[in-house]
Amino acid sequence: MLSKRKRKLKCDGNRPVCHQCSKMNRGHTCEYDDKQQKSRTQQLKEQLSQLESRLQELESSSSSSSSSSSGAPSPPFHFDFETYGFDDAQIASPSNYPLFNFASVSTTPSPPPSDSGSAKQSIPFQDGELFGLHSDNSAPSSTPNSVLGEPSHQDPRISLPPRAKQYLLDVFMTHRHQCWFYANMDRFLDCSQNQSEPHPALINAMYLLACHFAHTPLYSEMEPAFFVQAQHEINAALDSSDRLTDIVQASSLLAVYLYMNNRVMEGYRHTFSAIRLAVGLGLHQIRTPTAMPGAYPPQAPPIPISPPRDDTELNDRIFAFWQVFMVDRCWSVAHGLPLALPDKDTAQCRILTPWPSTGESSNWQSSGLLQPPLQTLFEGLDFSEGPEPFFPALKAKAAALYELTARSRNSANRTDWSYSFAEAALQCFSSTIPTLRYDRDYFMVQTLVYASFIHLQRHVLFDGRALKAGHSIVRLICQLTDADWQHLDPIISVCWLTAAEMFTRAVTSAKVDTYPGDVSSIISACINGLDVITHALQTFRAYSPLSGDLALKVEFQLAHS
Repeated sequence: MLSKRKRKLKCDGNRPVCHQCSKMNRGHTCEYDDKQQKSRTQQLKEQLSQLESRLQELESSSSSSSSSSSGAPSPPFHFDFETYGFDDAQIASPSNYPLFNFASVSTTPSPPPSDSGSAKQSIPFQDGELFGLHSDNSAPSSTPNSVLGEPSHQDPRISLPPRAKQYLLDVFMTHRHQCWFYANMDRFLDCSQNQSEPHPALINAMYLLACHFAHTPLYSEMEPAFFVQAQHEINAALDSSDRLTDIVQASSLLAVYLYMNNRVMEGYRHTFSAIRLAVGLGLHQIRTPTAMPGAYPPQAPPIPISPPRDDTELNDRIFAFWQVFMVDRCWSVAHGLPLALPDKDTAQCRILTPWPSTGESSNWQSSGLLQPPLQTLFEGLDFSEGPEPFFPALKAKAAALYELTARSRNSANRTDWSYSFAEAALQCFSSTIPTLRYDRDYFMVQTLVYASFIHLQRHVLFDGRALKAGHSIVRLICQLTDADWQHLDPIISVCWLTAAEMFTRAVTSAKVDTYPGDVSSIISACINGLDVITHALQTFRAYSPLSGDLALKVEFQLAHS
C-alpha cells in the first residue's frame, strides 16, 4: 500500500497482497499500512529526525571537501512547512523563500585581548580532567566545530562538577541580555525555593550559550553536546507537554545561538517552532490581574496550561513571549524572511500580552489594557513606562518599530499611509527615550531606533535625518571600549550594515546627482563612517561569525560604489 500511495494508486487493503499489486506482478513490493493516523507529535519528531540526518550529511560532505575547497557552500536546505502545520495564509510557500546554504561555522573564535574583569575572563576550569574530557568514553568528536549530530541521550550536565555548572550559569547571567532573556533567575540559582524546577531543555540551552560566550577551547568543545541534548529535551517535552513555557524560552535561545553563528534556516526553524508553541499556549494573550476581561477572546488557548502560581511565574510567561517576539521581529528583518508571528487583527492572533515590567501590581495597574500594546505603541498612545525606564520593555518596543519601519520602507512613495504611520510612531517613541549614561541595553535600543530612521529615508543626500542617524550610530560605536564588544547583541551588526549601506548610497548619489551643498564634505564624512563601521564589524566577528560576513559585504559594496 505504501508503494502505491507514492504512485497515487487506489488500494483495497487486501492482505497479504492487495489486488492492484497482484495484477501488476508486484506482490513482493506490497506493504500493508493499517491507516492509523499519526499524531502531530509523531510527525514532528519524524521530521526533526529526517532534518537532523540530512544536516549531518551536509556537515560530513562539507568537512570531506574542505581540503580542496574550504569555502564551498553546502547544498541548499529546503524546509517543509506543511509537515509542521505551518499553513498560515499569510506565510508564503517555501518555494518563495530564498534558499540558504549551511556554511561550516567555527565555534571557537579567538577574541581580541581585553582587560575586562567580567566573568568571561575568569576561567577557573581549564583542566580537562574536571570534565572527564581525557577519558576514552568522552573523546572529542571528529568534527568538533559541528553543532549537529546524532541525538545523545546522555545529558552532558551529568559530567559537570558543581563549580563548572555555577560558572556556566554566571556566564549566562552576564550575557543573557544578548539573548533577550529577562526571566527571573531565582529558580536557576536556588532549587530549594518553592518554585518549579527549570526544564532540562532550558538548562542545556543556557549552558550552550554560556559555552559560546566563554570563548575558551574547553567550553567550545562542549557546545555540540549541549546543542544536541537541548534539541532532544525539547522533543521529549513536546511529546509529554512538560513545562512548555520553558520550551518556548529554550527554542528562542537555540534560535539566537544559530543566528549569531550564521546558521539562518536552522535559527528560523527554531523561531517558528517557538512562536507557534507560544501562540498555542496563549502567551501572546496573557491576562494580568488588572486587565479588563472584555479585551480578551472568551475561548481557552489550544494547548492547555495551568494558571500561574504567583506574580513571578506570570511575569516569566510575559518575558517568554516578548523574548521570542524580539527574536522573530529582528532576525526576520535581518534575513528578509517572513514573520513567524505576522500582524493580524483577529481575535485569535491579536497580541494582548502587556509589555514586560518589573512584575509589580502597580505597574500592571498603571499600564492596564485598554488597547493592544502594539496598537498603542504605533499610534503614539503608549504611556506604560514609569519614571525609571525598564529596558526589556524598551527593547521590545524598539524591535517592533524596527520591523515596522523595515516593512514600510518598501512603500511606493512617502505619502503612503504605512510610511506616514511608521514615521509618526518612530518619532513619538524616540522622543520618550531618556538620555542616560552608557548601558548595554540602552546602547541596543538607541541603535535600533537610528537604524529604523534610516529605513524610512530613501533620498539620503537630500534628507539629513538619515545621514544624522547614520553618524549617530558611528558615534555610538566610537564610545565602545575593549570590554564592551563581548556584551553586544548579535543583531547590532545588522543595524551597522543598514548604516553602511546608507553611507554607500550617499557616496554614490553625491557622485552622480546635482546637489547644492558641499558634496566633498559629505563624501568624506560618509567614507569615514564606512571605515568605522567596517572596523567594528571586523572586530565583532570574534564574537559573532555573522559580523565577519557583513564586513566583507560592506567592503565589496564600497569597492563597487
